[in-house]
Amino acid sequence: MENKVKISLLGCGWLGFPLAINLISKGFQVKGSTTSQDKLAIFREAGIDPFLIQFNTSSNDPDLHDFLDADILIISVPPGRRSIDGIANYRKMAKTIIDQLRISKVSKLIFISSTSVYPDSNATLTEFSAVDPETESGMVIKETEDLLSGLDMKVILLRLSGLIGPKRMPGRFFVGKTNVPNGLAPVNMIHQDDVISLINCLIESETAKGVYNGCSPSHPSKEEFYTLAARVEHLEPPTFISEKLRWKLISSDRTERELNFRYKYLSLIDWLKQIHT
Repeated sequence: MENKVKISLLGCGWLGFPLAINLISKGFQVKGSTTSQDKLAIFREAGIDPFLIQFNTSSNDPDLHDFLDADILIISVPPGRRSIDGIANYRKMAKTIIDQLRISKVSKLIFISSTSVYPDSNATLTEFSAVDPETESGMVIKETEDLLSGLDMKVILLRLSGLIGPKRMPGRFFVGKTNVPNGLAPVNMIHQDDVISLINCLIESETAKGVYNGCSPSHPSKEEFYTLAARVEHLEPPTFISEKLRWKLISSDRTERELNFRYKYLSLIDWLKQIHT
């Protein structure tokens, strides 16, 4: 009997949990981490081998030996912006993971990164564009990318644009706000379904390595996108200043070309219109 490929998923939140369910349905053996004791039973019931893992600067490093007994590791943990220690804890996570990965059997690492590592340079940006993060979370993500890239294994950096989908509907982002600046700037978004499909492609690929962008090929203006998003959710639409100041347009050219990846949601406007039809 052929052994199942083991995947450990660090971070089973809004993206990680449905990803884990999807991978289990494909026949993978999945270990998933959570910081909440209450979720262990939920994970177990869903078929995920649950691990309680917390990275905190005020406590000892967690022992990840059993969790890292896997063929593939996927890190899906955003920097904690709500916590005063969020960035420091994220750095501790990166250091602990790297130290313990060196003595693990993991051969492929997929790090869920962010297109926030690219600057608003008034240009179309590809996987080969220069990075220059402008936010604290973007900076620590880039720092982590650099550290992980030094590991002696196949490292994939998947830089995702703004995440949308179930329980993360964009109509709430600017609800009721007035005179929002930069209304003509393009939006960079990707739907949860497309992210999960893209990660599956990266798992299956024998050659994937390095940076891949995940972003819908559709880039309506902020004004068009968020106004429609509020209306379809029956929320008070925002108003925008029709101007184009600093912006970026994320291209996922390498992702589409090398992986032959095709987005399910080719038009963000069409997706919004279909939500309540």
